[in-house]
Amino acid sequence: MRTEELFYPELQVVIGPYVLQEGITFTSYSDPKTPYDWCRILFTEEFQGSIQVEEKAEVEVYAGYGGSLQLFFKGLVAKNYNQAGAKDEILVKDYSLKLAETKVTNTFLDVSPQELVQYSLQEAGIIEYELTDQVYRPKGVVSVIQKTVVEFLKEINALWNIQADSYFQLGKFYWGMEPEQQEIYVFEYGSNIISLTRENSFWVLLTVSVPFIGHSQLIEVEHPYVSGEFLVSRVSCFVNEDGWLRTKIWFQA
Repeated sequence: MRTEELFYPELQVVIGPYVLQEGITFTSYSDPKTPYDWCRILFTEEFQGSIQVEEKAEVEVYAGYGGSLQLFFKGLVAKNYNQAGAKDEILVKDYSLKLAETKVTNTFLDVSPQELVQYSLQEAGIIEYELTDQVYRPKGVVSVIQKTVVEFLKEINALWNIQADSYFQLGKFYWGMEPEQQEIYVFEYGSNIISLTRENSFWVLLTVSVPFIGHSQLIEVEHPYVSGEFLVSRVSCFVNEDGWLRTKIWFQA
């Protein structure tokens, strides 16, 4: 179990050639049920018009405490950003952008779903990935013609009649499995829980910035409303109106 005193958060955003530690705010959203995770980076007047970033430029967002920064979002600029765009924000999407734009055409013999997924990821230029070691019976022949990797992943599930979830976390692709979790973080009433409310079928926990918490992880909640270990459904990190980093966590109980 892990608890920490989390005050005075620090922020750093790397966008292409720029490294920014002030003059920016952001909102990120991570949900395995959506086509991609995203992060919207907004600039204050200090940087508006002075930054130019090309589409597909790499972006990394860090947050932390006491000089120790931790990566919590990694992705690509969704479209060109420059002064002519007349906007003060950059939309960043995770590497699902590459999967949506890469098309595959090939015929495979005696192939497993993992081999098809691996081939598709390599075609899209994804080098960091982890696939389930579940054993599936090979298919004798599988053909694909001009389908995006996103479409082909759905077809792979249909061919084997499986429901292998897939998503990116910090630039790494996971298929049919969850990232390994070293420890379970504890959220306590009167300590690091700002509020706990209901939203449809979800509990929504508002806390200070916890960049190390992602969806599909287990957390422990100790609160008069609900207590126990729960699976995180989605996460949003943002800078609030007072300039503080906050994290919103959705889970079901």
